Amino acid sequence: MKAQIKIALISIFAIGLSMQMHGQEILDKEWIVVKIEKEKITTNAEKAPWIKLSEGRVSGFSGCNRLIGSYSLEGKTLTFSQLGGTKMFCFDTQELEDKFMKTLSKTHFWKYKRGKLCLFDENKIVIMTLEVKK
Repeated sequence: MKAQIKIALISIFAIGLSMQMHGQEILDKEWIVVKIEKEKITTNAEKAPWIKLSEGRVSGFSGCNRLIGSYSLEGKTLTFSQLGGTKMFCFDTQELEDKFMKTLSKTHFWKYKRGKLCLFDENKIVIMTLEVKK
């Protein structure tokens, strides 16, 4: 009986720890955008959008301007809110920046697989793919 109780307690602890760690693999890293919807991002690395998630805040670069905002991460649900940033106009990257910001605001779910972070819309369609910035 004592052995069964120990096994049950260890299982409960492991499940709790697993739930607590879920999502940690995507935090505190700079994620560079490699694809928005089905379009590969071909701009040079200096102008490629990227994000970093840390302690409920998102920061990064949107292709022309600095990015700030909030995020909520609960299990496989990831949403962004209060997105904003600097307001410079950059002729050569403005279209990419607009698409990036619009797509980021449509994010509802995430998945991390083989070193890539995939963001999904509410219909669970991949809308953005990111890799850790090198």
